[in-house]
Amino acid sequence: METITEIKWADLGLSPEMLALIESAGYKFPSPVQAKTIPLALKGLDVLVSSQTGSGKTASFVIPTVERFKGKNGTYVLALSPTREIAQQTGEVFENFAKSFGMKVVVCIGGANINEEKEALASSPHIIVATPGRLCDHLERGNVWLDFIQCLIFDEADRMLEMGFAKQIDLITEQIPKERQTLMLSATFAPAVEKLARKAMNHPEQVLIEKTTQTAPKIEQELYWLPEERKLTQLVRILEREKGTAFVFVNSKEKTYQLARLLNNKGIQDVTYIHSDLQQEHRELAVAEFKSGKYRIIVATDVMGRGIDVDDVAHVINYDVPKEAADYIHRIGRTGRRGLTGHASTFAIPGKDDKAIAAIAKLRGVQAPERPVPGQREERPQYPKSRSPRPQSNNHPRPRRETAPPKVVTPVPTVAPAPVKAEGFLGKIKRFFSKLSG
Repeated sequence: METITEIKWADLGLSPEMLALIESAGYKFPSPVQAKTIPLALKGLDVLVSSQTGSGKTASFVIPTVERFKGKNGTYVLALSPTREIAQQTGEVFENFAKSFGMKVVVCIGGANINEEKEALASSPHIIVATPGRLCDHLERGNVWLDFIQCLIFDEADRMLEMGFAKQIDLITEQIPKERQTLMLSATFAPAVEKLARKAMNHPEQVLIEKTTQTAPKIEQELYWLPEERKLTQLVRILEREKGTAFVFVNSKEKTYQLARLLNNKGIQDVTYIHSDLQQEHRELAVAEFKSGKYRIIVATDVMGRGIDVDDVAHVINYDVPKEAADYIHRIGRTGRRGLTGHASTFAIPGKDDKAIAAIAKLRGVQAPERPVPGQREERPQYPKSRSPRPQSNNHPRPRRETAPPKVVTPVPTVAPAPVKAEGFLGKIKRFFSKLSG
């Protein structure tokens, strides 16, 4: 993760007790989004944040919120998350910083025991972390009141709206005092997010981390042009060569299970999968087993992938090109985190994914790769010398594989060319902020 080394945690206006907790948590320097957001949030201001996955957004709102409300009794903080997994992880981060100050955190998510959540809410927790749908369930049952909320947090606001939570969000905000602090964090600012910001926020301070439109500098990226029927063969090759942990992203829930089974059939057994239709206990188990190392590979959709926070993912593989260019940034942001190096591979189907690849290149500020010429000879990507080949056993020779038909591998450019004349993603963000301030 990129750091602003000239700024230290002690420069952000935090108490000695909080600084000690930050040090014990292993945070050496604040990330750019943390350095810019925390001082504003500590003042009780509304803050609108745009920053990419893996940049430290969670700590940027957890730390100042705990600092502001420590020592107070009552339910003053509500944090909304788009998915169960993100809510759970946000709750864990809140718990890590809040417990030392005697603050209680309650997480409310679908799939959990609602009666147990009711009892926890009745104990007047200091902080509630919830998904919008589950919180509305408790509101309808009369299990919770939001009359005293002083800080409302929208985490991954764009994703919540994409998932169709607009009505639930309106219902929730109507029951919260208008005189409050609102923190909104979103990777992209679609019109729906702009509308929500205008409705829910009061002259927000704006934090725009320009790295949102770029990929992490320590992620080596490759683009494979190949037909659908050859994707599995190429995936197996990569996973056999790559010995570290790997995320494999697909565009549908059904495909997560199907692809995991196909990999099992190819002899790759250390793979699990996750999608939103799984029961909560199964989703939690899959994530826990991936984090613990029982499974080296996890197949996921975009929504589920955002909710898995692992720092040492070695390789991200876009088995399907993401439907939205911004999701490419989110996906590969799972690797190369906290100063580590990473690798990302994308499989694109010639003729089908051309526009999506061009949109990703435009978002990154690089030239779009040319579509391969049919029949053009395959060019194999170059990997770092440190990547050792898969060990072979003389006693068990590896069976010969069928030779793959020619395909083209186009390395994704890592150096941005001259600025593109057309308005890019960053220009749209700046224009959005100008409209807000106007």
